[in-house]
Amino acid sequence: MGQTTNDLLLDRLDDGVVLLTLNRPDSLNAITMAMQSDLDEAIGELETEDDVRAVVITGAGERAFSAGYDLHEMADWSADELLLCLIKRERWLWHLVETRLPIVAALNGLSFGAGAIISAGVDLRVGCPETKVRFTAASYGGANATWCLPPLVGSGRAAELLLTARVLEAVEAEQIGFLNALVAQKDVVSCAVRMASAVAANPPEGTQAIKRLMREHRGRDTQDRFEAENLVMRTDLRPRPISEVYESNASSPFRPRNGKRS
Repeated sequence: MGQTTNDLLLDRLDDGVVLLTLNRPDSLNAITMAMQSDLDEAIGELETEDDVRAVVITGAGERAFSAGYDLHEMADWSADELLLCLIKRERWLWHLVETRLPIVAALNGLSFGAGAIISAGVDLRVGCPETKVRFTAASYGGANATWCLPPLVGSGRAAELLLTARVLEAVEAEQIGFLNALVAQKDVVSCAVRMASAVAANPPEGTQAIKRLMREHRGRDTQDRFEAENLVMRTDLRPRPISEVYESNASSPFRPRNGKRS
């Protein structure tokens, strides 16, 4: 059953996957203070549920994933109010990116400003020909995505996208590795859900450790990353007997085709 929290829709799908939909299509799913609070609370609640193993985030309608923050809501804010908004954004955006839950973004249309930061910060991205990504900060004298875009597309390409604030079209986004898949718009969400289901099918302790290791050790040298991974494998992911590991796997060498053990 789906749940609605103001401008955010939550649907619990099969296989431990939850679909979150930014639901302001008439405003290109622009993010309001209420929406960002809803999104932050939803992620926090999902983190407490052991049966939730992956999340898909998309935008309602056919035009946008998210156009960024709602500028109409901010139009009359003072400099101090804008600063407070920025501080709040730091907290919820970091929570969204650093959650233990793997997140797939289904980019069904334009993804500008905060929408682009979200899409770059999560783990996997599915796009369509209508996908357009733009990191807008340089155009108004700001800076964003310097921490999440370079590891994704390389420092040189990231610098160009961030400094020019140009639109990144879908085909190029796939070519440079920003998109993990490029499909027809009607298939964006279903493809993202399949990708999330493939993640969710694996033991969560492993997928969550992979996510944590990849994010925590950026910038460290290769040996440090190697040793950090080995430490996790000896502790949090300490090996179990092979027969136990493959017990629930249909293709297990320990599970005969007739379903009976010899």
